Amino acid sequence: MTSTIHNEADRVPYWHQRVSQALESDLERRFVAYGVTASQFRLLAALARRDANTVRGLAAALRLDAGAVTRLADRLEAKGLVRREPDPTDGRSVRLLLSATGWELVPRLDAEASAHERDWFGSLSFAELRQYKASIAKLLQRAGAGPDEVWLRRELY
Repeated sequence: MTSTIHNEADRVPYWHQRVSQALESDLERRFVAYGVTASQFRLLAALARRDANTVRGLAAALRLDAGAVTRLADRLEAKGLVRREPDPTDGRSVRLLLSATGWELVPRLDAEASAHERDWFGSLSFAELRQYKASIAKLLQRAGAGPDEVWLRRELY
């Protein structure tokens, strides 16, 4: 019995992954000047938005495991961008907080991330961007992780 093994470059997931890799690589390149990675930025931004301030909460917010958040926090603490302090309501827990330097850096990183988004997706018309986002949402809904309606309607920053 002979079977045909398809070329991965003929499959949609291959190109989806290529786009994701290109986007991430460009964002990483932009953040080199600030001394942080894209993952570190996401943690800093989550702290600035007050999404959470514990490893467990940040892991849930960022969809990472607790070990990954701990490693990111360790690196950011070494850079003086975050600090740890005991949780006053739970002596077993530690809170992560932005340092003064972290608070100064996050708006600059956020502006860089917005420029990155505009550079990549600004060439799409409003209708094309809406369709692209609707397609992403539809695919993610299969995994139970689709974005909300606000994101679908939002234009680029």
